[in-house]
Amino acid sequence: MQFGRPTAPRAAIDIAPLVDVVFLLVIFFAVSTTFLETAGLKLDLPSSSSTSRREPQALTVLLAADGTLSFAGDVVERAELAQRLRAAIEGGANKLVVLRADRTTQHGDVVAVMDVIRDAGAEALTLAAQPVPGP
Repeated sequence: MQFGRPTAPRAAIDIAPLVDVVFLLVIFFAVSTTFLETAGLKLDLPSSSSTSRREPQALTVLLAADGTLSFAGDVVERAELAQRLRAAIEGGANKLVVLRADRTTQHGDVVAVMDVIRDAGAEALTLAAQPVPGP
C-alpha cells in the first residue's frame, strides 16, 4: 500500500471581484469629474494680464457680439435675465455674477447688462477675460 503525500492547497487569486472594483472606480471618477463649461454662445473673450480663476459656484451671464444674452445655458432677453438672476441670487448663498462678454460687443450693451445684474441683487460682478499667452 502506497500513501501519497498530502498536497498543499494551491493559492489562487480570483480576479473577478478585482475587476468589479476597478470598474466601479472608473464609473465613480467619470461621474465625479468636473467637465469643461460649455457656453451656449460662441464668445471671443478679451485678453488681460491680470486674470484670475473664478469660483465654480458663480453665476455666469454670456453676452455675444450681436447682443444675445445667455444664462444657465438658455438664450434669454434682458427682462427674463433680470427675473432669472434675481431668483438664482435669492435662492443661493453665492451672490457673485461673472459677465462673459465678447471682445467685439458694444460698450453700451455691456453696461446695460451690468445694470441688469446689479439690479437683480448681485453683490459682486466680475468681467471674464482670457489670460495673455506667455512668451
